Amino acid sequence: MKLMPAKQAQAKLMNAAANKDHRSVSLFTFKRDRSVSLHHDENGWVLEEHGFEDSSTLFANAKPDKRLLKAAFKREFPRSNKIYISES
Repeated sequence: MKLMPAKQAQAKLMNAAANKDHRSVSLFTFKRDRSVSLHHDENGWVLEEHGFEDSSTLFANAKPDKRLLKAAFKREFPRSNKIYISES
């Protein structure tokens, strides 16, 4: 996992579906108690949130909606400056 600025981590999350090399991107707070994960499975892209809100959203055979990604990011990382990122 790498520690990076929040704006750069948000850009990686938004562009994860366009990047063919990555199958999943996970973002964690500095204390690693909240996270947002975007991964691809056989049904499509799945957005999972753990922290303030525990939810899972499926984007069936389509690219993820950037508006929903941005809302999840703001909900889970409201005051974060540095975020851990894990890409695979």
